[in-house]
Formats: sequence, C-alpha cells, structure tokens
Amino acid sequence: MSKTVKVRESRDRLLEAGLKVFASKGYDGATVREISDEAGSNLAAINYYFRDKAGFYQAVRDYARQIRRERMQHCWNTAESDPWQALRIHIDILLDNTYNSTMSQINWMHMRDLVDGKNHPLIQQDPDREQLIKNYEDRLTGMLSALLGPAANEDNLSLVRYTYHSLCLFLPIQTQVEQRFFNGKSRFRLSGNHDKTFLTNYILNLVRHTVEEMQAKLQQLGTTPSHE
Repeated sequence: MSKTVKVRESRDRLLEAGLKVFASKGYDGATVREISDEAGSNLAAINYYFRDKAGFYQAVRDYARQIRRERMQHCWNTAESDPWQALRIHIDILLDNTYNSTMSQINWMHMRDLVDGKNHPLIQQDPDREQLIKNYEDRLTGMLSALLGPAANEDNLSLVRYTYHSLCLFLPIQTQVEQRFFNGKSRFRLSGNHDKTFLTNYILNLVRHTVEEMQAKLQQLGTTPSHE
C-alpha cells in the first residue's frame, strides 16, 4: 500500500470518527483523545492532518456536507426528467436521517451546529450558507413546481413541502411507538414492521393524493360557471 493511500485512509477514519463523536457530544463535549481512539489513530494525528481541534471540526463539517451534497445532487439530476422519482429520492434521503447511521450523524451534527455554532468563538460560520440555502430552495421549488403543474402557487408549494418533510420526521418515530407500546393492537396501526421502504411509498402516495386534489380543485374552479 502506497504512502498516499495510507494517508487518505487515516484521514478518512478520523473524519468518520469525528462525525460520530461530534454528532453525539458536540464541539465542546468531544475530545481529541476520544476521537483518536474511535478512529484507532495516534493521538497526534488530528494535529498533524488538521492543525488543531477547530480545524478538524471544520474538516468534519466539510466532509458531512460533501456526503449530503452528493446524495442531493442525484435527486436534482433526476428532477429534470422525472420529478416524482426525484421526490421519492428526496423522501428516502430525509428518512435516512433516522435509518442510516451516517446520515443520522450528519443530521445531528447539523442540529448541534445550529444550536451551538452561532455564538461559538472557535466555530467558523460558513460564508456561503445563504447561497447554499437559496440554491437548495430554488431546486426544491423547481421539483415541486413540476409536480404541481398549473397548481404550483406559493401556498400549495409550501403545503406539499412541509407535509412530506414533517411526515419524514414523525412517521419513523410513530412506527417505533406503535411497535413498542401498542404491540400492533392500535386501531391506527401504520405498518406491520419498521420498514423504510414502506414509509417511503406511504409518504409518496400521500403527496400524490394531495397534488391530485390541488389539481382537481384548480380544474373545478376553472370550469365552474361564474355568477355575476
């Protein structure tokens, strides 16, 4: 194995370990020793590769963003030809905040960043944050507008967005509650098993019905005779 490959693998192990520990404990709660132990690396490796703890934290943030950016890019590329399939991918990504360990850690680190990072003197604020948010919202608006067609007004776009975003947060928790406490006996039982594919299809179908109702309402308004 070449030295370059060894260096890259060592850095990757540290980034993976840093994501796990920072997501769990935040910047202040995490220690360099704990992260080094998690990665199976020398204690001095973080300073060697990343200068200091603050520099390492920034590198882990960049690493997390890159993973999420690559997954979202697949969604945006698909939206150009098949917006419904793109929505399925987006729902899948949002559900992975619960079902996929890496994506869950990225989500928790992002949450801690929002809470802890704003006033932390050692955590640099992302200068491109506003532009990144704008790019995300522009692409999301484009995807949802393609789904809604003529019904794509501001209220309908917001309703569809927050409907499936909220369901992606709530339903994984609800399925666990039903399994653990109701043991399948609730009259509102959602699913026989805790399955991400089921939830993806369930949420997608709810959005599809919602969009169809919006389009039908618009068509009805367009064909209803006016009474002067």
